[in-house]
Amino acid sequence: MNFIASPIGVIAILAIVAIAAVMYEPAKYVGVWRELAKLYETNKQPISVTFKGESIKVGRLDYSQVDIALNDDGFWILHVGISPQKAPACIQVPWNCVRYRQEKQNRQNFQIRGKKPIELWVASELGTAMQRRSERYTLEDELG
Repeated sequence: MNFIASPIGVIAILAIVAIAAVMYEPAKYVGVWRELAKLYETNKQPISVTFKGESIKVGRLDYSQVDIALNDDGFWILHVGISPQKAPACIQVPWNCVRYRQEKQNRQNFQIRGKKPIELWVASELGTAMQRRSERYTLEDELG
């Protein structure tokens, strides 16, 4: 106990804390975005954005404003003007990893394949377009 109270002990503790603070590397993304990034983050960009400024809810997180692109390659989430530590810039989820679940309160619910299914809530218009595409690919998978 005397060592901790001594000036050398205090300096040693401060040095350890300073080294830990410098070497600490925070998680790149927060919460569910981390899981999505591990599975679906990409450096590619879609040719065009289908839905601009959409409000989506991923997992239990509040709604995020994102741009959405839908094409044959999959469902794209593009973050615009968000801190790169909070969410990846671009996520591309293949259609065979997107499943329609339900509609509730003018929003549609989908599940994205992950360790545990990741809940995604989108506006009705976007949900209808996503549902058509995801069901088309589900049918092709079952037939092929």
